[in-house]
Amino acid sequence: MIDWLRKVFYSPFTVWIDGGIIVFLANVITVLGFALALLIIRRAFSEKRNPSNFFAWFLLVLFIPPLGVPLYFMFGGRKSRKMTLLKKNVTDQARALALGSESKLPEKPKLSRSTDGATTGNYFELLPDGVATYKRMCEEIRAAKHTIHIATYILGKDDVGNSLVDLLALRASEGIEVRLLLDSLGCWNNTRVARYKIRKAGGKVAMFMPVLPIQTHTSSNLRNHRKIAIFDNYRAITGGQNLDSRFLGKEDTPELFADFSVITEGPAVSHLTRTFISDWAFAHREPPETFRDVLSYLPEPAGDSTIEVIESGPDVENDPLWEQILILIQEFKKDLTIVTPYFVPDELILQSLLIKAHTGRRIRLVMPLRSNHRIADIARYNYLQQLRNAGVEILFYPERMLHGKLIIVDNTVAMIGSANVDMRSLFVNFEIALLHYSAADIAKLRDWAENIIKSCTSYDEATKDNPDMPSKLMQELVQLIVPLL
Repeated sequence: MIDWLRKVFYSPFTVWIDGGIIVFLANVITVLGFALALLIIRRAFSEKRNPSNFFAWFLLVLFIPPLGVPLYFMFGGRKSRKMTLLKKNVTDQARALALGSESKLPEKPKLSRSTDGATTGNYFELLPDGVATYKRMCEEIRAAKHTIHIATYILGKDDVGNSLVDLLALRASEGIEVRLLLDSLGCWNNTRVARYKIRKAGGKVAMFMPVLPIQTHTSSNLRNHRKIAIFDNYRAITGGQNLDSRFLGKEDTPELFADFSVITEGPAVSHLTRTFISDWAFAHREPPETFRDVLSYLPEPAGDSTIEVIESGPDVENDPLWEQILILIQEFKKDLTIVTPYFVPDELILQSLLIKAHTGRRIRLVMPLRSNHRIADIARYNYLQQLRNAGVEILFYPERMLHGKLIIVDNTVAMIGSANVDMRSLFVNFEIALLHYSAADIAKLRDWAENIIKSCTSYDEATKDNPDMPSKLMQELVQLIVPLL
């Protein structure tokens, strides 16, 4: 390295300070690194991170600036000010255009404290697995009369993804208004052919937040994790299933994830439409005013379900999804069931669960025995051991990857959607959740959970003499980077 610097900076004017210029450059780089580190630390303070997250970034940036600084700019941002202002402006415009219809909505139930309120008069239908969801998705695409709006984190380059793309292209060629919103990271370098095919047929495709932050001057960490499919602005499919063969399929296979989606019809779809349009307008750089008619449309009642939609993301004030989960945990009286593929909670959710368990309430935590993310599996055991000791019933599903996301409280409220119980979903991603308040809806969701639980094993059984269990040292090492995930 020294010899290379000598060659680069060699000249008659620098020979006599051959060593000095190297020292000078080293000092400049060091000072610049620490200056950037201080700026990043100041920014992290302004983002109001949880303490463990803040100190993890603080130590990495302060003591290893050449590594910590670029990593922070790539993955550390949580609520980018520039992006927040741009996206919030679009979201606020969409909300203002929809205000006329929202003013007709009833007050939300007392338990819920999110921003939009619940809607009555909705239809609910459970799609219990990937086969049912794939079949219904194809049917809805074929049956759409004028509009198809789909947002997904992953669009697979496989039989499922290709068949859905072919259907969308066909409907676009027939004059149906097709808009497909893809996350740039989830669909990284995997959808060029699909995008071309849909656009050539007359449809539209937008990529949400480019992966390289230099393209937007924001963080690569900010991903759109929402899964929403809306047909004719009246019927919607939502949940946690992406559009690829791990989540959806023409037939059941052992590789198909255990997951579900739900059909919603009626007034609640107007909130889902507003969420999609605000994301689309931001990604496609269209003014929300273009969608005035769509945003002001309030679907007619279609059933007797009461449903509330919760949007969460870097452009939303505070963290409504995280707050809602805390409310559900802290206010339940008898029984709480949480189904999640990944469990890496923040300190407040963890402590709330521990306190409730200490009071004798029944808590069941259901997750896959082995998920598709090994680091997340290792990270969870520190939390699970504390919860087990407090009396929480921890259950592992061994048959396949469990990807469903469901919280059921006292048979009075159920939450479904795209978010996991981890810090990425709660504080970083753009997510969507639905709260269900009707007894019939909750009963169907509980039946789905109970069917999963039938095949589960207990924490003690699963961890006893299990060669897949991470060592204590590995758990401790992973805990150091958990706040950065």
